[in-house]
Amino acid sequence: MEQGVIAAPRRAVEWQYVGIMFLGALAGSWAGILGRLAQGEGVPTSYIIAFRQVVGVLVLTPWVLAQYRDALHHLRKRDLVFAAITAFWFAAHLLWGFGSLEFTTVLVSTVLGGTTPIWIALVERFALHTMLGRQVWFGLWVSIAGSILIALVSATDLSLGSNPVLGVLLSLGSALAGAAYSLLGRDARNRMPLVPFLWLMFVIAAVITVAIVVVERVPLTGYSASAYVYMLLLVLLAQLFGHFAYNYVLRRVPATITAVMGQLGVVLSVVIAYFMFGEAPGILEIVGSVVIVAGITIVNLRR
Repeated sequence: MEQGVIAAPRRAVEWQYVGIMFLGALAGSWAGILGRLAQGEGVPTSYIIAFRQVVGVLVLTPWVLAQYRDALHHLRKRDLVFAAITAFWFAAHLLWGFGSLEFTTVLVSTVLGGTTPIWIALVERFALHTMLGRQVWFGLWVSIAGSILIALVSATDLSLGSNPVLGVLLSLGSALAGAAYSLLGRDARNRMPLVPFLWLMFVIAAVITVAIVVVERVPLTGYSASAYVYMLLLVLLAQLFGHFAYNYVLRRVPATITAVMGQLGVVLSVVIAYFMFGEAPGILEIVGSVVIVAGITIVNLRR
């Protein structure tokens, strides 16, 4: 869900790091699958996200306090405000992304929700006035064309979920929210150490999502054992291991491999959904998805 590409210096590929990145992509690809499984057990989306954030914070807090206590003591008030704004968009990204799974397929949710790099590039161009190369523009238009194709198909194909149009809108909303928190998070590196900022963002996002659960009067207990297993796996695989693996190797592999691996999770999610849920995409969904993934890869390679 918050991935960027930083070009590594030219050198021989260290394949052990590529292997770690692949495992991270594989772990991350289970996010939508596990979310759908938990929803199938009757767990509301808001509870899934709140559970994910709270457990993730509980796991990370001892390590963060041990390693970054001084940095946390030196946070300023504006740092807290900045983290709160970023956490809001992070929570929206998760809520809308997982919420889309209630209304459309894993393919549509994952592919459209993964268009965050496209919206980041557009914000950089039109809001931050960053110059984009021709190949970036080509990748943008390719991805936008693929998104339009999937949106049009979703509007007419009821086999794509109970309300595929709403699923598309939530997926795109998730991607836009992802762009907002990614851009804010990138700027945060100039304000404070990255790890304390991320931890603080997770804490505030946990507070936001728990508040939503309380307002919605969602039951806090009484779910099946399978539901709790799915949610725990979501935290351990997708959130902790997936993010750690990706960020650990980000500066250790060439940008080409990073860009491709960044989209591999989308493909893996679709394959897993086919075998677990019988979600067989039609030819137009496949074409649109391939076009989007190709366009995002081009953008990531050239930014």
